[in-house]
Amino acid sequence: MADYTVKDFSPAAWLLLPAAMVSGAIAGVALGGGWVWLGIAELPLLALVDTALGPDHRPRAPLAGWFADLLLVLQLPLVAALWCVFAWRVGPAAAGLQSADWVGLVLSTAFVTAYGALPASHELGHRDDVFRRKVGNLLDTFLLAPYGVLSHNHVHHLALDTLVDAETARRGQSVYSFMIYMGWNRHLESWRVEAARLRRMGYSPWSWRSAVWRGFAQYALVLMAVAAIAGGRGVGLAVLVSVLALLMLTALSYSQHYGLTRLPESTVHMHHAWNHLYPLTRGGMFEITTHSQHHMDIDVRYWNLTPLPDAPQMPSAWLCLLMALLPPLWLRVMRPRLADWDQQHAVGAEQSLARQANAAAGWSQPVAETT
Repeated sequence: MADYTVKDFSPAAWLLLPAAMVSGAIAGVALGGGWVWLGIAELPLLALVDTALGPDHRPRAPLAGWFADLLLVLQLPLVAALWCVFAWRVGPAAAGLQSADWVGLVLSTAFVTAYGALPASHELGHRDDVFRRKVGNLLDTFLLAPYGVLSHNHVHHLALDTLVDAETARRGQSVYSFMIYMGWNRHLESWRVEAARLRRMGYSPWSWRSAVWRGFAQYALVLMAVAAIAGGRGVGLAVLVSVLALLMLTALSYSQHYGLTRLPESTVHMHHAWNHLYPLTRGGMFEITTHSQHHMDIDVRYWNLTPLPDAPQMPSAWLCLLMALLPPLWLRVMRPRLADWDQQHAVGAEQSLARQANAAAGWSQPVAETT
């Protein structure tokens, strides 16, 4: 086991990256023209710089809890501002857009909505107080998943790496297939969790008390605000942005548990999640990719999560998002990693489950780890 006590720390300044990402996209949309591509252009830039910087296994620099929470909450007004500028651009300012600009505008807004909202909403969704959970819920609303925390907290954290978990990609499954699979099944899981909660309270699953109906109402209010600025065209594009953002965020889940196996209801250990321990990944995603300890103890706040170099490792999460778009490249990277996981990490029944997963994927022969 490695010694994780070191004299220096990973700078807290990296945690300003999510706000910088959204701010950059706001500026690009406001400037118009080719600048509307700035948001989506952040992805390859982040992947390149993050990979060049190399792994960062240092603990996070000490951070005051109130400031760490402020960084999370700040994402809500920033994402809301992005949507306001987007609505203005596709409405009153649409004359300044050329044909290709519409594509860049939608892709940029979707990508930055996904990764400007998801990491913060994920952390806030694990909190107990009403205010922080509500901020997380409002962030998820832009992602067309205002009740996604129900599935994440009550299904994923119990069933990770098993066949019943919508957030665990199977071996051989492409990111495109997984996007549809997770996007739809996470909604179904949330509806079932909420229906069960209401039944325990003696209410109908169709009751107005349902978090599902509140979520739909919140999203309807967002669309009404867009309509007031940009009309019907703006509403249609806003829905497209939300759908694309929802699909884009599934790519992160794809790389965090891809191909891993676990016996249902068994204890979660550090080898049950992939970790992306790179500086722009950790800071830009509020340490969501310091993933092993998060699953072993969900009560640890993001700035106190401990990087575990002995846990299964992945490249930069930003790079993984790009590699996943090319399935042959993804398999070239992942099959050796999974072969190593099967040999070095899987224990007991997990080894049998891994062999079954390989057979289901059509992987007749293991692939040796490459250097």
